[in-house]
Amino acid sequence: MAVGGLLRCLSRALLVYLACSPGLAHAQDAPAAEARASAAADASTLEARRHFKAGIKLYRDGNYGGALAEFEEAYRQKRGPGSLQNVALCQKALFRYAEAAGTLEQLIARHAAELSEGERKAVDDALSELRSMVASLKLRVEPESARVLLDGRALSPSDWAQPLVVNVGEHTLTVDAPGFAPERKLLRVAGGQKEVPVHVQLRCVAGFVDVSTNDPTANIAIDGLPKARRAYKGPVEADTDHLLQVYREGVEPFERTFQVGVCKTLAIQADLEGLENAPPATGDAQTLAGAPAKKTQKGWYGLLSLDILGLSRQPLSLDISKATGGTLGALGLRAGYRLSNPVALELMLDAGALEVTGALDTQNDVTRDYSLRSIHFGPNLKLMTTDATLRFVTTIGAGIVHHRLQVAANEQFRAAEARGVDPYFLLGLGMGFSFKHFLGEIGLVALIDGTTKLQKGFTDQQNAGLTEELGTTLPMVGLGLRGGFSQWHSGR
Repeated sequence: MAVGGLLRCLSRALLVYLACSPGLAHAQDAPAAEARASAAADASTLEARRHFKAGIKLYRDGNYGGALAEFEEAYRQKRGPGSLQNVALCQKALFRYAEAAGTLEQLIARHAAELSEGERKAVDDALSELRSMVASLKLRVEPESARVLLDGRALSPSDWAQPLVVNVGEHTLTVDAPGFAPERKLLRVAGGQKEVPVHVQLRCVAGFVDVSTNDPTANIAIDGLPKARRAYKGPVEADTDHLLQVYREGVEPFERTFQVGVCKTLAIQADLEGLENAPPATGDAQTLAGAPAKKTQKGWYGLLSLDILGLSRQPLSLDISKATGGTLGALGLRAGYRLSNPVALELMLDAGALEVTGALDTQNDVTRDYSLRSIHFGPNLKLMTTDATLRFVTTIGAGIVHHRLQVAANEQFRAAEARGVDPYFLLGLGMGFSFKHFLGEIGLVALIDGTTKLQKGFTDQQNAGLTEELGTTLPMVGLGLRGGFSQWHSGR
């Protein structure tokens, strides 16, 4: 067998190479020759000889791993074909066929001119046989940033970008990456197989956030844990609220709550403001500062409001199907204090007006014009989600409303008026948003006004019947729009 021939050849090399190689002598040479060699050798040659001798002894004792280490060190100290031959011999004894083949290829590439014809043939025959005892794998890994281990040995992307030469038999491939479920495969390969395809695609189990900022000294923290400076890209638990903080000494920190879906990447540009007036950054550039306490979105705020409301029941028993108007518009002010991230209290003052022209009095077959003026005043409770920039808002309020209902005179009936104070109830559902100190809201508004005073308002006989079908409440539903300023900062 070719390997057997190489073994015999290399075994002889273990005994005679020191005597045959320039600058090296066998331990059993005559003392005079050894003395002359030692006198002429430099320190590296002497060190190489020592390791070579140790390798011979360890190999004879069956300690192939130890012998391999000694022969590798001997070659490092002084390059020569004998040391590489013995390295390959130890690798073969350890069943590391692919490495042995690689060593023999290195031997031919570096020292072919130093080999005799018989040694070269033995090396070529052994190399041919060793190649039949190895295979190659063609790896494809997703994501490309994953860590790849083959039999516990880490592979760089450049390693697995080309075919991997491995020994025959079983191999364990482990692939993992942050934000992905790890995968472990048992591979079985037979001798001579070429570029066996192995595809590993890790499954996403997290979302990813990509944060960049305008200050290279700024710290970036996710959920209170410092991650990096200036820029960070990494996994976070998907579909869950996370707190992003970007901060440095002497500057108002950036803060934002975010969510990201599984396998999605959310890019956030987190720019700090006021850097031109900030003191120079201090501290160790390699050490991340601890995250500051989460900012509480609290303080005073004020809003201008506009509501457009449709009435589900008209305040008078008139047919408005062919009339003009019928929608109530209201302008108002809201002033409040945000107690904490999810809770605020406010006072509301709204003034609304409804104008109807050409309503039909079906009993008398005449048209009537009327108007309704209302002023709502009362407290509201606001409940919000805690995102600093975009949030759901629920508003619950109750208070008093002053109504003034007027019916215009015509050629048949005189003018009439009813007024009074009743309670009201308010419910709002919408979205709130912030940009720096600007505060805005948009959503649905439902109002239920009491009408007890209006029912009793028309005392004259001609108009008394106009409020008979009014009932005790006047429901209204529509769209509300708010805009104003807050003491707190959104972090943008």
